[in-house]
Amino acid sequence: MKKRLIILISSIVVIFAFFSISFFYGATNLQRIFLAVSLIALTFLSVYIFFGVGKLVTSLIYGMILALMLALLPDYDLPLIFIGTFVFALNPLYEFEKNIDKNLPEEKSIIDYLRGSYNAYYQYRKEIKEYYHLPQVRKVYTKPNYLRLRQGITIVLSMLAVFLLIREVNNLMNLLKSFDIHLFFASTYSVITILAITVMLYKKGFQSAFNLLAVSVFPPLAYSMFLIRPLYLGLILGFLSVISGAAMAVYQYFAYRSRIVYEYYHYYDHEKQVEVYANALFEPYVYDEAFNLSTTFKLSIDLNEFNKAFQNIVVFADFKKFFITAYTYKKNDLTIYTDFHYSDYQNIDKFKKLLEETFNETVIIKVIEDNEKTFYEQNFFHKDDYIVARTVYLARMLKKFEIKSNVVISFMVYFQDLSKLISLSKNYSVIRIPEYDLDGVITARIDMKVSNVDYIIESKVRELLLDLLIYHGKYIRVSVLY
Repeated sequence: MKKRLIILISSIVVIFAFFSISFFYGATNLQRIFLAVSLIALTFLSVYIFFGVGKLVTSLIYGMILALMLALLPDYDLPLIFIGTFVFALNPLYEFEKNIDKNLPEEKSIIDYLRGSYNAYYQYRKEIKEYYHLPQVRKVYTKPNYLRLRQGITIVLSMLAVFLLIREVNNLMNLLKSFDIHLFFASTYSVITILAITVMLYKKGFQSAFNLLAVSVFPPLAYSMFLIRPLYLGLILGFLSVISGAAMAVYQYFAYRSRIVYEYYHYYDHEKQVEVYANALFEPYVYDEAFNLSTTFKLSIDLNEFNKAFQNIVVFADFKKFFITAYTYKKNDLTIYTDFHYSDYQNIDKFKKLLEETFNETVIIKVIEDNEKTFYEQNFFHKDDYIVARTVYLARMLKKFEIKSNVVISFMVYFQDLSKLISLSKNYSVIRIPEYDLDGVITARIDMKVSNVDYIIESKVRELLLDLLIYHGKYIRVSVLY
């Protein structure tokens, strides 16, 4: 990963240095050559950094073949560019690309490297963003026409971006054609914007693409305003456009950061006799060692009043990068469970202050350095009520995607006594998973096919949990399949 980062930084510095020298001191033809080389280098560098060696190799192959054909057949440049666009889009060397990636050691992504020990939270943030866009995702599965429309527009925009990129590089390298620096920057900006909107449309849907478009129109607008004559009018209009664009960017940024959800399992903990709202997206990060400050915040408040301000609390947690793992409620006593990064003691005090100022109530905190990562496990993760609630929640998610068939409840469990596992296998479909076995630990999967009805699922899960208790089996996790 460090190799990628060094290559990225050094390449950008070298390209920018040569570009600056050629732009301010070189002749027009020299400027054009360096612009073309810089654009090509940055394109392939971006491919390597974000997609890896396989994509870089196939892109180089396509690029060299296209460049050779453009040099040999200059009179057919436009048709060749069209053909090259289709080749890049269809990627006939996809299997070759996969084979390269498969045979090369996988590197940690540059983004993960830069995130450091906070990487778990960034992964979690990605998930809460995806759940915010769940209605758009549901349309993809439940409305075929919507899916075709999104796919069609995505393909058209991506091909348009590739076409503009190839055409601009070809124009720069062909010294016989006219050159306009304003047109070059306009074309380059158009390529970047179209690619960004295409990615946003593909991943998030139309609304997110429109939000990005609302910001991206301001730079070319401001640039155009500054070119207006007389000069004073151009400056006034240009600065107004810059201020408007900055305001729009700030608004969209904060709106983007607030588009998150707290997805939860709601159940009643019979042992503690409290209502529980456990974070449904936290489970993959339960054992992350960097977030070991398990902290509880207790206050007296009505649940409805708390829920009115809860979205602001969730947004605050996202800005400060800590997990709200659950909250519980019983007769006006509310407890918020959190996991903070090991270096973020100051954020604990800031969160306490936020709660006290928001609700005008005294907040009692308790901090545990949970280096063994057992606190959440003991309070929620391995409780029977939590397991039942998680299973029912996952089954309901399938219903939201209009999957109406029976579901398969799959339990990952482990035993320390093989004879107990064999005895249990007489009543259930049990599959050994030897690759997860440890010394004295036998790992297995138990599958149950049931109707997707809440009370049936709850009954079957509780029955299995009781059998695990009888046969000394230990729960690891549960999944719901169809």
